[in-house]
Amino acid sequence: MKCFVFINNIEMLLRFVSAGAFRHLAQIHDFHYVVLRSSDTLNEEHFKQAHPGANVNVHWVPFRKDRFRCWNELFDVSCVKHRLRSASFDTRCEQHERSDPARFERLKHLAAPAEFDLHRQREEKRIGCHPEMLRLVLDERPDFFVLPSALLDYVTDDVLQISHELDIPTLMLVAGWDNLSSKGLLYHKPSMMGVWGEQNKTHGITIQDMPPENVRVVGAPHYEYFRDPPPVKVSESRRALGLPEEGLVVLFAGTMRLFDETDFLKEIDAKIEEGALPPMHLIYRPHPWRGERQDEADFFSHAWKHVTMDPDIAPSYRSTKETGEKRDLYSFIFRLQHLARVYQSVDAVISPMSTVLLESMMFGLPILAMAFGDGKHWWSADKAAKMIHFNEFYDTPGVLTCRDKANFMPALQKLVTFVGDTSLSEKLKASTNFFVEQTPPGYSERAAALAEEMMTRASSRPRYDIPHKQLVAQKPSSFKSLLRKLGI
Repeated sequence: MKCFVFINNIEMLLRFVSAGAFRHLAQIHDFHYVVLRSSDTLNEEHFKQAHPGANVNVHWVPFRKDRFRCWNELFDVSCVKHRLRSASFDTRCEQHERSDPARFERLKHLAAPAEFDLHRQREEKRIGCHPEMLRLVLDERPDFFVLPSALLDYVTDDVLQISHELDIPTLMLVAGWDNLSSKGLLYHKPSMMGVWGEQNKTHGITIQDMPPENVRVVGAPHYEYFRDPPPVKVSESRRALGLPEEGLVVLFAGTMRLFDETDFLKEIDAKIEEGALPPMHLIYRPHPWRGERQDEADFFSHAWKHVTMDPDIAPSYRSTKETGEKRDLYSFIFRLQHLARVYQSVDAVISPMSTVLLESMMFGLPILAMAFGDGKHWWSADKAAKMIHFNEFYDTPGVLTCRDKANFMPALQKLVTFVGDTSLSEKLKASTNFFVEQTPPGYSERAAALAEEMMTRASSRPRYDIPHKQLVAQKPSSFKSLLRKLGI
């Protein structure tokens, strides 16, 4: 059978393709990638690096920013309609109401029960299907789709719209921890959904309204490497990272959300120097896609005594601070071998609400979650801490949560007492399966089996006999030449 796998940006390329997520699917089926030339400059060279030496069919389609703006607007409407279904949606609504009250009132009107479905149908009819993607599907006639998805991304709505119109069986593979609970509501549902763990499964059923029998736990492909990473010699690894070879080392993992991390690190550094905290050294790893902070000092402008930046990310940090451009995203964003060495070289982890907290649990590291804001940015760690994918995380043994900055230093002192507790470490590792399935078989096998189950259950073949013109926009002038070129 012919299979289309959609890749929409560099992050999806690395989370799935680089991780070998489709190895078994490619062995069984007539396998084709459909890759979006997305706004983060995903190109042929990136794909070759992620899929070296493989002779695969790759089709490229353009990214249409105007379409994504439409989908994004519909996402905002769905958040307002379903704001009580997830605290994450409610927080987004707060942001809209605060930043643009007039727009928020319009969103409320469109989210009203009598208007929501009609508005969605009008908008989908107005924009039609993605023309190049539709043309490719109609020409190639795949038997099914596989959709790695963050829900709110450049390709998900376009793919599910075509899948709905043509009755193409579609397996959605969830990309991120919080996607099902914070990245919008699926209007068109996939045939089946592969999720990280039992928590994701619950979110797929209760938040996304997926039938329970259509949601399966498959794990996360990019975390396969963390199952049994090669052991490291701690002293050598620390030396390579520019850290003291002996003594207590704590990872401070930055967040994508807005938080003045430099200012906070200065406070910790000063407390260690004056003896108010136990002797320790911090390795700081900023988030590679961190948002621009308000008046945050450059890390390298300060003379640090007990803090070192992870050298792997320092060049990109410098580039972002100096020019505003994020460098080398492809080369390091999921350099999992490096991250595994970092986790094996530190004793504990602190972070203002990053996925690194979950990754640290996989290595049995005691964790301090900073669930408070920095007093400078509205959307800071305190807002991220309300997102419901963190709910069960807070109850995990070995996880400390600090919700008030005034209590942080005592919480850090308590975190240090957890270091070396092997029993606690094993409990942390065991707890991760609730969030990310890590037992055999591997992700590639699970995904292929799920696709087979989906196709076995499929009640009909895709409907490729539908007249093309019913599926595209009403030929606005800007599309006329394109549609003529595509023969639609």
